Amino acid sequence: MYEDNKVRGSIKYLNRYKQLFSFEGMERHRKITPTDIDGLIDYNGNSFVYIEGKYYTKTIEFGQKRALENLVNSHNKAGNLSCAIIFVHNSPIDEIIMVKDQLIFQVYYNGKWSGKWQEKEYITVLGFIEKWEKMCLRKKIKI
Repeated sequence: MYEDNKVRGSIKYLNRYKQLFSFEGMERHRKITPTDIDGLIDYNGNSFVYIEGKYYTKTIEFGQKRALENLVNSHNKAGNLSCAIIFVHNSPIDEIIMVKDQLIFQVYYNGKWSGKWQEKEYITVLGFIEKWEKMCLRKKIKI
């Protein structure tokens, strides 16, 4: 299913997906280093959802969290609805993580982090994305 690249969103190069990037030696002003973001949905430049996944025993580092906040805030200042979501998983290291099925742990929206987003219970990444898209359409944002 993954090797033939026929399923959109699937891993394109299964033999390379375990290859790591190192930002060693790239320390910049104020001792910052590059950070990675696990996923991004860009709705025609009108709305953005940043996605980050963490193993359930790990927390997001200060710099990465600040980078997500700055990205979201900058989009919102430009008039583009934006958020960042963090999901958690407990998948074994040799398994592919199906992001759509993972539970949302935190959401950054409207300038604050919360453990839940317009919900009484936690929802999956896909459930959140579907609600986000409905909200965009209600607000007449072209997605």
